Formats: sequence, structure tokens, C-alpha cells
Amino acid sequence: MKNSIDLFLLRFISYSVCLIPFVLIFSNSIADIIVVITATYFIYKSIKNNDWLWLKEQWVKICFLIYFWLIISSFFSYNQELALSRSISWIRFIIFAASLQFLFFTQKKFEKKLIIFIFFAIIYVNIEMLIEYFTNYSLYSRFLETYFDKDPFAGGSHRISGPFKDAPKSGLYLSYFIFPTFFGLINYFYLKNKSNLFIFLLIFIILNLFLIKISGHRGSVLSIIISSFLMIFFLFFRKNIKIFIYSLIILFISCFILYNSNSFLKNRIKNSLIDKTFNEISNYSKSAYGSLSITAFKMSLSNPIFGVGLKNYRIACEKDEFLSEGHKGSGYGVSPWKGHYNIELKKYYEATCSSHPHNLYLTWLSETGIPGLLFFIIFLIIIIIKINQDKNILLKNILFLGILTSLIPKFIPMMPSLNFFSNWNAVTVWFLIGWLLSYFSKNKKINDF
Repeated sequence: MKNSIDLFLLRFISYSVCLIPFVLIFSNSIADIIVVITATYFIYKSIKNNDWLWLKEQWVKICFLIYFWLIISSFFSYNQELALSRSISWIRFIIFAASLQFLFFTQKKFEKKLIIFIFFAIIYVNIEMLIEYFTNYSLYSRFLETYFDKDPFAGGSHRISGPFKDAPKSGLYLSYFIFPTFFGLINYFYLKNKSNLFIFLLIFIILNLFLIKISGHRGSVLSIIISSFLMIFFLFFRKNIKIFIYSLIILFISCFILYNSNSFLKNRIKNSLIDKTFNEISNYSKSAYGSLSITAFKMSLSNPIFGVGLKNYRIACEKDEFLSEGHKGSGYGVSPWKGHYNIELKKYYEATCSSHPHNLYLTWLSETGIPGLLFFIIFLIIIIIKINQDKNILLKNILFLGILTSLIPKFIPMMPSLNFFSNWNAVTVWFLIGWLLSYFSKNKKINDF
């Protein structure tokens, strides 16, 4: 009887984990609940089997060290209650990633099932984005407005939000999941089953690259370009040269379609994507990202050891001491956080206050101090060393490459990013990290093809 209950729980939670990419489209809270349930079940299994080998993993050890530092630094934050509430609950992501590595991805056919779930989630996002592209409204937005009297984040925006009701994250969502899904389909359905799916896969990847472009999120476009070139670089060393040739074809055809699909896109690439990015880089200190970075540096100089506290950037940046010259004396400057704007000042200075610095490393530096940033960098180094110690994975498993190349752009220092500690981004990142780490589990079979 006990075995049947355990088996039921394992299957139920396994399906729940597979649903996370779909749930992330509609509800951050439900996705977070699944993370908590999964982590709790993993602890239960560890206690029941008296199996704590996962605690010996170097990445787990450094993450627990980070966890305790987050709690300690919370006592020196601007808002201790906010910082402590976020810090104490952060442990769920460590255990969640460990559960993926040591339990769920060791199950036979779990990965294949997950690929199918993500594929249908992406197809749904594709449909919603296409509808919004042509009608200026997604189906989900209309549903919210009609039946729940909610003002959706869609229509009239320069970004396509698709089914994401709270922010235009459609391009970012696709940039996270498109390569793991695409190469998962190649692995499980094209190569292994010898299926004639090449045309379908080609259309699938081109469509999603096009949708990432029209999403209006430049960070996602840059991320997918970096991922594409990384993937081609790694595939160059594979014995199966066909995949390399196919990837080149996909890249060139996709670039051609994206650039020549219509004059509107052509002008946007020339006038918005390239020009705006170049102008922001050349005048970084005067750009919105540059202003946020300067604010983050001011916080780190003022609080070099403990930072301002987890999720406290949004609070501390309202202080005059952290505002850029031209914003001082008002008590809020031109910060968008409380809805205050001074139009005249904004002509010369972009907002220096937001919910986070929009840079992964500056978030760690400003909110957790120098020790917090160093611990996080050590965590990344441990993952890099782990990959370097088993280079065969890079050559043997194309799905591993899909996950890795999707993650790498998100950790490049100069890349703009979502808040690493926000629920949506944290669930997504730790989901992919746990998936990536599962290839280093002794129970994980590496598919060679």
C-alpha cells in the first residue's frame, strides 16, 4: 500500500514538474507552489531513504552558503521584513534544482515527456503572439478583459505580450525554452525514430525566431543570436556533420526571413535594434540601463559588505543619496517606482530607480554586497568546472547543448536581465539549471547519437 502511494505521489509531482513551463505562462504563484511541493517531496524521499548524497555536491554547498549569507545580510537591509521573507524562502530553489538532478530526471522517459509538454506550451504562446501581431490583442487578453474585467498588458504596446498578462515576457519565454525544445524534438523524435520531420522542425524554429524578433524585447533577440552561434560552434565538432549543416541552413534562412519579411521589420532592425543598442552602449552612463547601474554602484559603495538587502533595491533607490545628479532634492527624482515623473528632468536624465538594476551581477552586488556577489560567481565557476571535467557531454548530447546555450546568454555580465530573485525568473532559471545538472548525475544515461 505504501509503495502504491509513493508511486502515485511520484507520478503526480512528475506531471506537475512537467507542467511548470505551461503554468509559468499564466500564474507565477502556482508555478512557485509546484516548486515548493517538489522540494518538500524530495526532502521526504531523502529522509525516507536516508539518502543525503546530494548534499555533498559542490554547487549545493555553495548555494547553502549563499542562502545563509542572504539571511545574515537581511538584518542590515533597509526593509528587514521584506529581505528576510525573500531570503528564508529562497532555499526552495536549491532543493528544487537538486530534486530535478537526483530524482525526476533519473526517471525513464521523464525528459521525453517534459519535451512534449514544453512543445505544446510554446505552440500556445506562438498562437497567442501571432494573433496579437495581426489583431493587436491576444485571446488571453480578451478573455481577461471580457470575463474578469481586468486591464491586460497588451494592445498598443511596442512589445507583444501574448498570453503573459503582467508583462511582455513572450520573447524572453521563448528564448529560455526554444532551443531545449527544438533539440529535444530532434533527439527523441527525429533521430531516434528516424522520422521525416525536418521540414516541420525547420518551420518550427524559424517561426519562433521570427516571433522573438517581433516580441520587441531586444534582450531576447540578442540572447537568441548568442545562443545560435554558440550552438553552431559546438555542433561544428560533432561527428554527425548533418546536424551542423542543417543548423547553418536554419540560421541563414532565419536571418534572411527576419530581415526581409517586410519593410516594417527591416526599418525596426536598422533604426531600433541596431541604432538604439549602439546609442545606449556608446552613451551608457546617460541611458536608462546606465542610470540604474550607477544607482546600483552607489548602493554597493554605501553598503559594500551586506548590500541594501534582498529585493530592497526598489526601496533604497528612492533615497536622494542614490539618485543621479539632477534628481536630488525631490525625494523621488523621476523614479517610476511610485509613479512620479518630472518631464523636464527626464529629458536629460533617465529614471535611476526601478524594481531592480536590470543586471544580474549588479543585483547581487547592490542587494547582497561583495560577499554575496563572490559566492554567486563561485557557484557559476563550479558549474563551469563540472562541464569542463566531462567534455564528452558537449559532444554526445545535443539536448544538453540546447539547455546550456539557452542559459549562457543569461549569465553574460553586460546582458540586461530580469530580477534573479523574482518568482517567474527564478523558477525558470532554476528549472533549467536543475535540468542541466541532471546530466552529471551518475544515474543519468547520456544518449550518444
